[in-house]
Amino acid sequence: MASRNGIGAKLLIISGVLIINSLGVLYLSRNNFKLPEFLNFAFDFAEAKFYEESEHDNLSHRASHSSPTIFTEQNDPENKAYSEVKSIQSNTGFGDHAAPHAYKCLDKIKPPERKTIYTWTDGKGVKHISDSPRKLSSSTSVKVAKIINPDEISLNFLSHNLPFDVQRALRERVQDALDVFALVTPAESMTPVVANIRSFSAQDAYEKYSKRFNFSMPRSSGFYLSGKNESVILIRDNEQTLQTLTHEVMHTINRHWYGQMAKWLNEGMAEYSESSKNLTKSAWVNHFKSNQPLALTSLFEGTSNSWHKDSHNFYASSWAFVAFLMNEDQDLMSRLLLLEGENGCKEVSVRDIQQLYGNNIEALESDFRRWFRKNL
Repeated sequence: MASRNGIGAKLLIISGVLIINSLGVLYLSRNNFKLPEFLNFAFDFAEAKFYEESEHDNLSHRASHSSPTIFTEQNDPENKAYSEVKSIQSNTGFGDHAAPHAYKCLDKIKPPERKTIYTWTDGKGVKHISDSPRKLSSSTSVKVAKIINPDEISLNFLSHNLPFDVQRALRERVQDALDVFALVTPAESMTPVVANIRSFSAQDAYEKYSKRFNFSMPRSSGFYLSGKNESVILIRDNEQTLQTLTHEVMHTINRHWYGQMAKWLNEGMAEYSESSKNLTKSAWVNHFKSNQPLALTSLFEGTSNSWHKDSHNFYASSWAFVAFLMNEDQDLMSRLLLLEGENGCKEVSVRDIQQLYGNNIEALESDFRRWFRKNL
């Protein structure tokens, strides 16, 4: 009897392992074939509960919130969840933002310290091999992309309700942003990106979908689900929809090329992408007619709570500082992006910025203010 019980327990364990393994295989391959609805529901429920308890990714966005080859498909890729939320324009011309939330880094895991070999090619084309990561500084030479081809970024529309004119304009606007950012993008960071876009024309359907991921943003008009690699938008007028899409696609690109980023850099790039070839077309230009940007230290060290309380100034200042870097110090911008792509789950700090700049924050602040007074 004891031996039979032992055999039964072993069979039970083996069966359990096989079932768990099978579910894991189905979950990872669910994008490739259609699963029964009850399995999709179970996976979605598990994802939502996991992220509810462990990580609320950067909720945000404002009202005016980009890429090349378009594939029109109705497949419904499912992965994990969360990131950016974009809100409808307020009467002041700017959107209401949600505070960014800290979350566990899942996409950039630092390698184990022991038995790790680091290899990289510097800006001069010299390949290095070392048992410690390279140290970036103001003298680091970065090999930039210079040109980002349209087929590097593909738009995959999961819905068929976006006007063709908006789709075409989005492709053009994303390419405009790529043309500008190519001058600062580290060549080694680039990888092909597919930006999945899900659009809703009805508010109730949009809200129902957002609640699946524990979003409760009645004024939002879009958000980015980083784990699912999906930009979700509520269709408004063509221009607002286009701005929302451009902003979210930039978050998609940043997520794939740099992983977890400092909030100000991620949002500043997304804001800048909306009018990347014409600074004066940004809504933030009018904002600065009666406002000053935040002190750089306040911007760099902004917490979730401070972003929530003063979202307009944080978004505006992020845009302004990225605009300054793109127009006045592209070398520093390239080093910042290179470091973000290599620093694991960390984000660039004030100390990092000083080291990459080669001077203290006060000197950087002085350069920024001088440019701001002249251009904005």
